[in-house]
Amino acid sequence: MNKLVWQLARRYRSTRHTSGFIRFISASSTLGIGLGVAILILALSVMNGFELALKQRLLAVIPHVELEAVEHRLQGWPAKVDTLGKVEGVTAAAPYIKANGMLRRGSEVKAVQIRGIALDYERQLSDFTNFVTSGSVAQLTSEQLVLGSGVAETLNVVVGDTIQLMLPRFTDDGSLASYSTRVLTVSAIIAVGGQMDYSQVWLDIDALARFLEMPAGSVQGLAFRIQDIFAAPVMARVLGQQSEDYVYMLDWFRTQGHVYQDIQMVRAILYLVLALVIAVACFNIVATLVMAVREKESDIAILLTMGMPPAALIKTFMLLGWLNGVVGTLGGAVVGVLLARYIEPIFAFITQILGRSLLDPSIYFIDFVPSSLVWQDVFITVGLALGLSLLSTLYPAFRASRVDPARVLGQR
Repeated sequence: MNKLVWQLARRYRSTRHTSGFIRFISASSTLGIGLGVAILILALSVMNGFELALKQRLLAVIPHVELEAVEHRLQGWPAKVDTLGKVEGVTAAAPYIKANGMLRRGSEVKAVQIRGIALDYERQLSDFTNFVTSGSVAQLTSEQLVLGSGVAETLNVVVGDTIQLMLPRFTDDGSLASYSTRVLTVSAIIAVGGQMDYSQVWLDIDALARFLEMPAGSVQGLAFRIQDIFAAPVMARVLGQQSEDYVYMLDWFRTQGHVYQDIQMVRAILYLVLALVIAVACFNIVATLVMAVREKESDIAILLTMGMPPAALIKTFMLLGWLNGVVGTLGGAVVGVLLARYIEPIFAFITQILGRSLLDPSIYFIDFVPSSLVWQDVFITVGLALGLSLLSTLYPAFRASRVDPARVLGQR
């Protein structure tokens, strides 16, 4: 009986005697399912790619947790780095000094965020040395600085050029009094991607402390890298409680958390919208099968009078409708996987043709479209499409089993 069900379903699907309108609705439902599956796989892969880029690029450079002095500078930082660096969950710790300033090269001026670092400690804390595009960060002297690629592009400088650093001076009450200038040499250019390249420069921590006239051996705060980046708020409180200083407890969620939340929100919205697209395409199967049942009423009546069980008839039309879902789902899955695999070079090719990036690196934290294909997402999407398409066949199939042979054949 199962063989007969399969043969009937295949015959009804491939027959040329079906009206053109039914074939059109059937093809549109198959195409709609395939398109929805492909776009959903691609969209989820791109969202996974953005999340991975956030972890591997931005969070590989910025500290996960910071303890920043509230009033006075932190003294005796080596001992504090050693003590707090041994807290469970912390993988590295380093001192830092932050300041705002201006860089000038000829007539070009650029406002920047300056970060003073102890290079030996910073290598353990951050992977920023992995993003060097020119020059070297093997050492960082008091006469050198490292630029983000966007800053270097704005000021039109390369490694080896000299550049003027202007730092503000404040009075005791916080008012701007004047500014000091230093001439430094560009030792390296770093391209992490996104806004950081257009705003960040790195200096030796001792040199920046002297430029800012800070007490010798003092720093502004301590930065930490932790094992579980999503436990950053908790780790900030733990480290703050163990610190002997009066400090602000900062974590990456405060500065970059909106990026992660936006990614998750867009992922949820895309999944909901595209799942509804797949559902609409699947329920086109209902219209296709209802019309097919109406067209094949005489065949159904003959099969019933010949003793075919209603259950077998239900299976026949369920299989007939489900084949549309299977073909569309599998085709869409193949296309979606291929697009997810090759969206990065496709986007790069489009960018090359247009002559500009569609993602402005001065606004977004990356200037390319990343993709990370997760097979679990593919299986869930395929399962969703197959389940909805099977569900769509139930009503027409049961309706086919209730055809009255006497009424249909009596009208012939």
